[in-house]
Amino acid sequence: METLADIWTWILNLLKAADLLPHFDSAVGIFCTIAWAATLISLVMFVVSAVADVADGADAADAAGDVDGDAGMFSTRAIIAFILGFGWGGYLTVVNGSGVGMGITVGLLLGILMFVLVAGLMKFIYSLKSDGSLKYETLVGMTGTVYVTIPPHGEPGGQVQVSHPSQLITMAAIQEGDTPLPAQTRIEVVHATTYQLTVRPIGTDSK
Repeated sequence: METLADIWTWILNLLKAADLLPHFDSAVGIFCTIAWAATLISLVMFVVSAVADVADGADAADAAGDVDGDAGMFSTRAIIAFILGFGWGGYLTVVNGSGVGMGITVGLLLGILMFVLVAGLMKFIYSLKSDGSLKYETLVGMTGTVYVTIPPHGEPGGQVQVSHPSQLITMAAIQEGDTPLPAQTRIEVVHATTYQLTVRPIGTDSK
């Protein structure tokens, strides 16, 4: 069985044969370096967002939002998409025999295309989140009932149903009290995130 060193050497030789090793000795190498850097950043952002999506609690969701960037035209993802398109577009053009000028032109065109596509996609996704029925902060102060028993001391596992003006919403919920809140307990929402509500039983002070 091949060792890890043998496998790594084989990968490097394959990349070198295809002129895919980042370096600064030629236009191909520079374009390749830009492309790999943007690709690596994109992969890191994807992994961090995926981990945040499956993690518990609002802090993870906030972390995902920080990585994703805002939904504006110059969001982090759109800028990375431009660099990705520029790098790979320029590399593929130059490595196939065209000049550096043509590589820059093709890279810019592909980068702008990817920039517009990603920026438009992010704007669309965030527009869904900003729709009236999805503004979770508007749930604060609303009342509802416990759907699945909520454990005490902020432990996860509970669910509540809240009557939003647009729909009946069922969401994960926690509470800071000392005793569990059984199903059908009337509650008030005191804090809301996209993933979870913090509630208290009606008639008691939040802690």
